[in-house]
Amino acid sequence: MDLPNGMPNIVRDEAAETIRQRFEKFILEFRGLNGEGEVFYKDELVESHILDSSTLYVDWNHLVFHDIEVSVAVELQFYRLYPYLRKAIQNVVKRLIPAYATTERGFDREFWLSFYNFPTTDKVRELKTTKIGRLCSVRGTVTRTSEVRPELLYGNFECLDCKIVSPSIEQQFRYTEPLRCKNPACTNNSRWNLNLDTSTFVDWQKLKVQENSDEIPSGSMPRTIDVILRHEEVEKAKAGDKCVFIGTLIVVPDVSTGKFQTKGPKTQGKTGRGGKGGERDKSGADAPLRDVLGLGFELTYKLCFLACSVQPVGSKFNKTMTKEAEQEELSFDQFSEEEKEEFEKMRNDPKIYSKLMSSIAPAVFGHRDVKRGILLQLFGGVHKTTIEGINLRGDINVCIVGDPSVSKSQFLKYVVGFLPRSVYTSGKASSAAGLTATVVKDPDTHEFNIEAGALMLADNGICCIDEFDKMDPKDQVAIHEAMEQQTISIAKAGIHATLNARASILAAANPIGGRYDRTRTLKANLNITPAIMSRFDLFFIVLDECDESSDAKIAKHIVKIHQLKDTFVKPELSTIQLQTFIRFAKILKPKMTEEAGKLLVENYRKLRMNDVTGHGKTSYRITVRQLESMIRLSEAIARAHGKEEITREFVEQASDLLKKSIIHVESGDIQLDNDDEPRVRRRKENDNQAEDEAESMDVDEEVEEVAPPKKGKQKKVTKKEKEKTKPPPKENLVITPAKYNQITSAILHFLKDKESVAQMDIVRHYFEAFEDEFEDDEERLGQEEIILRNIISRMIRKDRTIVVVAAKAERDLQELAINPNFDVSSLS
Repeated sequence: MDLPNGMPNIVRDEAAETIRQRFEKFILEFRGLNGEGEVFYKDELVESHILDSSTLYVDWNHLVFHDIEVSVAVELQFYRLYPYLRKAIQNVVKRLIPAYATTERGFDREFWLSFYNFPTTDKVRELKTTKIGRLCSVRGTVTRTSEVRPELLYGNFECLDCKIVSPSIEQQFRYTEPLRCKNPACTNNSRWNLNLDTSTFVDWQKLKVQENSDEIPSGSMPRTIDVILRHEEVEKAKAGDKCVFIGTLIVVPDVSTGKFQTKGPKTQGKTGRGGKGGERDKSGADAPLRDVLGLGFELTYKLCFLACSVQPVGSKFNKTMTKEAEQEELSFDQFSEEEKEEFEKMRNDPKIYSKLMSSIAPAVFGHRDVKRGILLQLFGGVHKTTIEGINLRGDINVCIVGDPSVSKSQFLKYVVGFLPRSVYTSGKASSAAGLTATVVKDPDTHEFNIEAGALMLADNGICCIDEFDKMDPKDQVAIHEAMEQQTISIAKAGIHATLNARASILAAANPIGGRYDRTRTLKANLNITPAIMSRFDLFFIVLDECDESSDAKIAKHIVKIHQLKDTFVKPELSTIQLQTFIRFAKILKPKMTEEAGKLLVENYRKLRMNDVTGHGKTSYRITVRQLESMIRLSEAIARAHGKEEITREFVEQASDLLKKSIIHVESGDIQLDNDDEPRVRRRKENDNQAEDEAESMDVDEEVEEVAPPKKGKQKKVTKKEKEKTKPPPKENLVITPAKYNQITSAILHFLKDKESVAQMDIVRHYFEAFEDEFEDDEERLGQEEIILRNIISRMIRKDRTIVVVAAKAERDLQELAINPNFDVSSLS
């Protein structure tokens, strides 16, 4: 319908129009910081047309370099100028690609502008009303994301009285109708029909962003702010991401705290006697407060952040920055030429593995095996998917067990500070819902949503759990699924979902009673269920042992750190170099060679055999999970070397690391049966019988004075006769695993190339090989002989590593040989 005469003229913002024209010139003329080459953003628009994108990404430094006046105006009045900047992009597209400037339905296509590399970044706590409408950036951690919904951006409203359309009514962050009809002769101000076909809608998503943990002042609660994403920026941030958002601060009505009331008077119900009900004066405190705009509730406001771009902390800006896109399209093309050259130089260094390991937690002295395990955890294995769609995890789980004051928590804190996507939590203060996920009611929509826990927030990262042994057993059960299947299943409040928790777990635990008891097994030392123990790829037992040399070195190291601070700690690789190398190496997908695969099978077979026939029963049982652990460790070692093939050397290193973990687990002292002690004592007594008799003739026996024998009483015997008739006490023999392994290894090496050997020959050979240790010490020699004979008996009866070929009445004469089922090649 035609618009009648007498309509008011539209007011033009001349200053904003000037900024629009100059921004168009910037798009068409900017050729880079050196002023040479192709027109930069003109080519970007052409590329966006090919990719079917309607967002132009502009580096803020480029705008400052080209036209500083425009950049200052945009920074100070971003919210006012943003529609004109979008209009400038639309005008340029109409000039360059006219067909792309309109949609398939013939309407003008909406174009969007996204800035990145803004120089200053604010904390969530620093966002005040002075920054409303200005261009700024804020950093924080995403804790919750809403679903993507349509938002009405510009509405076309048709008057129900005169049928005149009021076009492009901008929505003020709520459903906004025209104040009155455009027809001067029409008095309608409330009866409108929204034309859905011609109105402009855009994708909308709200994030809950919390300030980073290292930015929270002492004694304060973490602050949060709602961040609004639109158009192509939605779904670019997941819960747990640490991001930088660039945009402007806005003020919106706080619907969640508003008290919804009817527009009419409030009716008070009667509750009978007591005076609480009944009619009250509506002009009093209980009378409803009418808001001026007629929204129907008491109006309050809150600050929100309207973001035009999302950038992850510690990485370059990426137009398609989503986790799925990052995993599928990750390639060397995303890195600069300088970074590629540095990576090639580092991967060709033959000592790169040791340099990487020494650069992990440089402030912590020693613990090279623990640092090696954490380094391999940072690299991780290769995630795989079977034909049936089953995911095989590539993340490596590590548990550090040890006495107090052995730097367990320092390793966890280092990983949290080093890795951008990591979460630190304590087992005692964490519940099952806090670790996995919980269902909460949204205060705005009053719908049930899933709020991420620590494992979900650490997706594609590392979740560090301190005091792991202090967790309640029912809370430990909640992470079974997350540690192996790497998913979290929820069935609460009508929500049935399976969520991703592709995180590695770095746990630290204290033994029961405070200190690790070497005489007990790992299972007896820890308050952790066997099911969770089997899900850890590596266990590291760190003991606080007294050693004069190592204690002096540790004390000197700590004193130097306190004296010189950062100048004393100089790792071979900086944090930036280490992070860059890890990002490059995680692109590699190492393949298993045929030779390495055979070695993996052989090492797994040996582990299983030693678990059944050896001393491995003191640790957790060796299962297929340990085979998968060796595969993941081999892939991580190949990545650490920058190689794309897994060789025998990498498999051997992974197997050695796993064996060290298992050896530490079974490091309880071994108690021998001590069956051969009486036999040795009798043999020694027979050898010295003549000497004992000669000595007894020269010594007067002390006889107890006895009364003359009376009838019915026996004669008392001497004290020496009593001692001779009393059997000697049987001593308990306990030796360390290291000594036990040393003696058994020496015996097996002696028997390796022989068909059978008498037991007395084995004893004689052992003491001839170690005669220097027992020289002029008859007492120790006798004790060692007892230990050796009992170890031989244990190897026959329990370990079954040697067998009796020919049994004799005298045990020293029996013929012994290595068990045919024992793998002789395992002897090193």
